[in-house]
Amino acid sequence: MKVVIPLDESAGQASKVCEHFGSAPFFAVSDTETGAFEITANGDSQHDHGQCTPADVFTGMGVDAVICNGIGARAASRLQMSGVAVYIANHARTAEEALKRFNSGSLTQVTGQQACQGHDCH
Repeated sequence: MKVVIPLDESAGQASKVCEHFGSAPFFAVSDTETGAFEITANGDSQHDHGQCTPADVFTGMGVDAVICNGIGARAASRLQMSGVAVYIANHARTAEEALKRFNSGSLTQVTGQQACQGHDCH
């Protein structure tokens, strides 16, 4: 399974998880079956609010899930409509911590009520 995690930095699995999906400077793409872990820059991190399109990029990469601490309702809906599940990482500090929680099955999928309604939601 391929999963994406928004990151504040590019420091491998020790990278800090970004609090907001669309404005993350980096994204990790991890394959939970092979253990592959790659970090890419988010070329759209300085977008106008509500105008992010990473969801479009990830659906073309065969991504199965996003693990994040915060995501807007529009981005979550767009991902989910494309068949990408969205999970709340329960304030995971690092990519490694988020992946461990995901692999243990302890994360829940995002609902409309859990999506951020603005940048000061948490």
